[in-house]
Amino acid sequence: MSAPPAPPLEDVEVVDEERIVPRGTAQVNWFVRLNDGWEHVSAWPGARSERLDAGAGTVWQSRTLLELPRGTYLMRVESRPSPYTRESALDYLTRGAPSKSRETRRHYYTVGRSGALCRAASEP
Repeated sequence: MSAPPAPPLEDVEVVDEERIVPRGTAQVNWFVRLNDGWEHVSAWPGARSERLDAGAGTVWQSRTLLELPRGTYLMRVESRPSPYTRESALDYLTRGAPSKSRETRRHYYTVGRSGALCRAASEP
């Protein structure tokens, strides 16, 4: 008996970036599922990264091209400043220096036909 054929390789393109948003900067980074963990896309074997010209409101952008088997999981991590919370003058004075808290969102995708990224129904 022979092993089932390996899924076909697809060309995938993702963009990591940091851009200006209210209260600071937002960062987007992409990761590929590897065994039980996640590896940044630029560290994937054969990945090709290039720095893009940053336009207005963008700190930096980096495009990564890689070949992945169809069905591979990717994770998009977006980190941005937390929204402003209203507080009383006394709270403001007694809590000390304001912290730069951030919100982090993770979205999961799978590689589909022609390298299309399909939103995964759940975390892998």
